[in-house]
Amino acid sequence: MQLNSETTPNVENRESNMELIKLMKDRRSIRKYKSTPVSLEKVYQILEAGRYAPSGANLQPWIYIVVTEESVKERIREECERVERKFHRKAPERFKAWLKEQGITPEKRFLTEAPILVVVAAYTKAPYWLESTWISIAYILLSVQSQGLGTVTYTPSETSFLNDILGLPSDYRPVAILPIGYPAEAPSPSTRPRKPLEQIVHLNRYGNKLELDEKCEDWVRVRVNP
Repeated sequence: MQLNSETTPNVENRESNMELIKLMKDRRSIRKYKSTPVSLEKVYQILEAGRYAPSGANLQPWIYIVVTEESVKERIREECERVERKFHRKAPERFKAWLKEQGITPEKRFLTEAPILVVVAAYTKAPYWLESTWISIAYILLSVQSQGLGTVTYTPSETSFLNDILGLPSDYRPVAILPIGYPAEAPSPSTRPRKPLEQIVHLNRYGNKLELDEKCEDWVRVRVNP
C-alpha cells in the first residue's frame, strides 16, 4: 500500500489530528489521587463524551453509576480486594512475576482515595453489549484526560458483588470501575514502544504492507511526535 503526500490532510485537519494523538499519548493510568474534590458537573461533562460512542443497533447498552459516598466506596474496595487476593493466588507463576514487576498487588487504595468512582455497566441482552460499552469507556478515558484529571480502567476478576452493592438488575453486568480524580503521581511521559504503521497495516490482504513516501513519512512523524 502506497501512502503519498497527496493523501495527507490539510493544515487544519492536521492540527486536529495532532491534538487528538497528543491527548492519546499523554494519557496514563493513574493509581494515586489527591483528596481534592471533583465536582459532579465535571464528571457529568466527562460522561457526556461517553454517551456519544457508537453502539450495536444504536441501543447504547451502557449505564454509569457515579459513586461518591465513602461507605459505598469502602464496600467496593473491600470486595475488590477479596476477589483480587483470590485471583493472585490462582494466577500462573509467570503472570505473578509480571504483576510483581509492575507493582500490582491485591491492594486497591485508589478505590477509596479517588473522590469519584464511576462503575460502568451494560445491559447484556443488547447485541454487541460488551464491545459497545468498551468503546464508550475509551471515549470517557480521553474526556478525563482533556479535563486534566486521571483515571485507570480497573476490571475486577469477579463483578457480581457490584450488582448487590449498587442494586444493579441481574441483566446488567459491571464492565469496569473508573476512579476519577486529580493525579497524585506523574507517570513517565514517554510512550511505551508502539509498532510502526508499516508493521501493522495491510491492504486488501495479509502481507501487502504499507509503504510511505518521504513527505508522508515526515507527516506521520510530526503527527505522532509533535
